Amino acid sequence: MTNFIKIVFATFVASIASMPLCAQNDLEDPAGFNNDANVIYNQQALGGLSAHTEGWGFFYRRAKIKDIYVKLFYEVEAVTMHDEHEYKTTNQNQPDASSYYFGKLNGMEAIRLGVGESRMIWRKNDLNCVQIDAVYGAGFSVAVLKPVYLDILVNGPSGETTPESERYDPNLDTPNNIYGRASVFDGLNELSFYPGVYARAGVNFDFANRHKTIKALEVGVVVDGYKNVIPIMAFAQNNQIFANLYVSFSLGKRWI
Repeated sequence: MTNFIKIVFATFVASIASMPLCAQNDLEDPAGFNNDANVIYNQQALGGLSAHTEGWGFFYRRAKIKDIYVKLFYEVEAVTMHDEHEYKTTNQNQPDASSYYFGKLNGMEAIRLGVGESRMIWRKNDLNCVQIDAVYGAGFSVAVLKPVYLDILVNGPSGETTPESERYDPNLDTPNNIYGRASVFDGLNELSFYPGVYARAGVNFDFANRHKTIKALEVGVVVDGYKNVIPIMAFAQNNQIFANLYVSFSLGKRWI
């Protein structure tokens, strides 16, 4: 996932660099298709999908437009968070066994709620061009952890082995007695929560063909920090701080 996002990030930046920015003072519109260019909208809302170097997620962002250059927003985002040491394996002695992440103690989701500012650095006065905004924000981040359950091979009364769903115990469970992953619903009643904060900084590229609509890509960096170490893996160093590159795609609208 990490290499994939880095490749997407680099490709996206190269693609944006080749897009026409156009002159900021070009207000010519003989065909009349650009008649909302100078409308001062008051509200803006958008939502979309994001991918970062250790996972993916979705978000919603609502903004108050102060003027054509500055927007104040609040946002809600939920993302998966993986560890770079995760790797999938299977029990080679069980041909029907499912794959699982060996050594993974908990699955992690991060839920962010924050505020920020979007400041225009290049205005789109031609609908064939791109509007560029600098985006930065911060707020609360909560890590939601669900314990990993695996199907563990257990000896029956007649000597046969059968898989039973159990919470993964790194002191007892080895690749030899793990049959595979258990149901995704196992462990939902054992969630744990770790409070923290986050901050982001990015650049937003809006290439919609109307000023009242939004079709945008955003690239940037987001950092989550928590009061305690987040126990994701059993045999690797766990972290309190998670720094990721991200790419997001969003759709939305502006209105008066």
